[in-house]
Amino acid sequence: MLRIIQRLLLPLFVVAMLVALLVVKDDFGYDPIGETTIQGPSSELLTPVFSLRRAPKLLTSPLANQKLQDEINLLLDALPDSACLAISSPLERIYDYQTGIPLVPGGTQKILTSYAAIKQLGASFQYETIIAAERETDEDGNLLSSDLYVFGGGDPLLRTDSYTELLPESYSQIRTSADELADLTVGMNVLFVQGAVVVNETRYDEERTVPGWSPELQESSVIGSLSAALLDGGYDGLKQNYSSQRGVEDPPPLVPSVNPAKRFAANFDDLLEARSVIILKAAKETNDVQLIDLVELLSIKSPTLDQILKQMLTNDDTITAEMVLKEIGYSRTGEGTTSTGLVSIPEIISGSGITETGILLVDGSGLSTGNQLTCEIINSILEESDTKEIFTEALPIAGEEGIVSTSFIGTAFESNLNAYSVRTPTYASVAGYFTTPNGTKLTITFLANSTIDDATFEQRIQLFFSGLGDALSTYSGGQPLDELGPLQD
Repeated sequence: MLRIIQRLLLPLFVVAMLVALLVVKDDFGYDPIGETTIQGPSSELLTPVFSLRRAPKLLTSPLANQKLQDEINLLLDALPDSACLAISSPLERIYDYQTGIPLVPGGTQKILTSYAAIKQLGASFQYETIIAAERETDEDGNLLSSDLYVFGGGDPLLRTDSYTELLPESYSQIRTSADELADLTVGMNVLFVQGAVVVNETRYDEERTVPGWSPELQESSVIGSLSAALLDGGYDGLKQNYSSQRGVEDPPPLVPSVNPAKRFAANFDDLLEARSVIILKAAKETNDVQLIDLVELLSIKSPTLDQILKQMLTNDDTITAEMVLKEIGYSRTGEGTTSTGLVSIPEIISGSGITETGILLVDGSGLSTGNQLTCEIINSILEESDTKEIFTEALPIAGEEGIVSTSFIGTAFESNLNAYSVRTPTYASVAGYFTTPNGTKLTITFLANSTIDDATFEQRIQLFFSGLGDALSTYSGGQPLDELGPLQD
């Protein structure tokens, strides 16, 4: 009987000893729970051993996720059938709704084009416009028996001061200055040209619009003429200093150049003559002279690609998107065409591990309604760690910048959303990053297409956005990764 009692009491005795060791500091040197310290040369831990800060997975609260999901589910009735939504926190995908269905993306496609450009060209890539001649100038600045050649490098942002002044104040002013190029030319002692200003555009093809566009879209003035030698977005108007667009409440559209390379030559001729350069012959364009046969006098480089993409996404710049598409094709195949760019993009994203299922591409800007993308593709692009910082900086701030400067005013999204967003009678989108009040950055991708007879589409989208902003602004899960560690002194 005594042995039985001893066997029963022994485990209880051991447990009691362990509890005593944990509660009271004794000769073995144990500290009470919650007071453990680590002696080190640089810091002292302030977080107890048993703390939720030491359990990162618990910080993405299942309750917070479920609450958000329930709130969004109530908003789905406001959406048309052709809609998708993806929301991700820094730790996980929070919400999925029809993320694999192909939809018309509109200008949101510029995010896909931007991603492919970063992957193919690199964020530090720069376009270069080169000026050359058959010989150097003499000591008096005379360029004797020679034309002054300009080799277009595909720079979509080579613009004059006069053209840039037409942009709204909220738009990005990132560009390559054509006036600075003229100043540099004079600075190289080019004061007298016996020949002409001659522009070469052979880097790309001579398609002035996008082959896959409808005839109506091709004949519209929605963008200027495409060319590797592009000035002021491929529009005419510099000769008259864009006077018809200035001081007018509803200005007429700019006119695309019939021959953008020749127009570049004429306009650059004017910029030089305004700086007292004498040029004897009329400006022209040629594709028969190669740079290797000439003396390079100077060049001007564009802003880096990440800045060009910021301008494109902030200003919803269609012609920049189409020009970037040609450069992707040129870099990948040696041919600067729309078609080589279109073939390259699915290859690039597939090589990056993003599914290409659901992609149908007609252009680089999303202007055609024949384009199709999925929320899954766009959200995956925005979530990729290698490019996330670039997109965060490039996307405009709602209520403040560019195309979203007047969007989401008075809502939770105002000043807290970096995104491309557009709303038309036929499609709507939001793609970017929303920062919650607790500092969590959520990635949001939303696309919606209306049906032909849906007269309430815009009102329904407005109702959905309002509810979504309210739901996201109260989300309490998904703390940023840099806050997961223990506190330190």
